[in-house]
Amino acid sequence: MLAKFEFVAGHEEEVSRFFAEGRVIVESQPASTGWYAARLGPSTYAAFAVFANEDDRDALLAAGGPVLSKTYGHLFAVPPTFDKVDIVEHRAPASSG
Repeated sequence: MLAKFEFVAGHEEEVSRFFAEGRVIVESQPASTGWYAARLGPSTYAAFAVFANEDDRDALLAAGGPVLSKTYGHLFAVPPTFDKVDIVEHRAPASSG
């Protein structure tokens, strides 16, 4: 899943809370769920999540970003997008252990 967020400038603390709450939601998901949040520009952010299966992806969509975005709706310059994506190639990081 790829989510994109365009925030109204001047709400940096609330944006930080938005992503911190998102991480808490993700931490309640199966351990096989991977999640990354990134800043793409001054007010543009993205979140990317990977899942072991479709049920796990649907579970996060039902509890995560789309739901949390309603609470923080006043922060968005445009409505966020949540796109289901399928990985066609990847390289996992090497184990450090």
